[in-house]
Amino acid sequence: MTWLIGLIGFIIGVIAGAITYKLLKSDEAKVKSLEEQLDKLQREFDSYKDNVHSHFNNSAQLLTTLTESYREVYRHMAAGAQALCPEYISEQLSHSARAQESLTRDSFAQAPEQDTAEQFTAPRDYATKTSPDQKGNLSEDFGLDKVSAEEKENS
Repeated sequence: MTWLIGLIGFIIGVIAGAITYKLLKSDEAKVKSLEEQLDKLQREFDSYKDNVHSHFNNSAQLLTTLTESYREVYRHMAAGAQALCPEYISEQLSHSARAQESLTRDSFAQAPEQDTAEQFTAPRDYATKTSPDQKGNLSEDFGLDKVSAEEKENS
């Protein structure tokens, strides 16, 4: 019977130790669980970034291929029109040399530099005077006809 009391004491001690361990060390289990979850989310995020990068890289390559295919089709149609159609139709299809040049050169290349100062002038927020004696737009009586005091009274 003494061995039965010893066994019951041992079981009660194990249970009390397990409960004490669980209460004192439960934070470590939570921290470990959160760290594992954080690592999993970081791996998913890195995978997502790689997928987005590869998607846009592939899209850019496909758009380049599409642009080249369009240019080849246009060149083929223009050459066929010039060879097979009457002159007035081929002139309509290739209406300007500039349009053909823009299709044959890279669309992302910059246009040749032109003197933009000669072509465009900056917009003004005022109107220029035709003579120095003319009243400006900001004058208080600009655009108003002078009415005499007698005409005001008659009205």
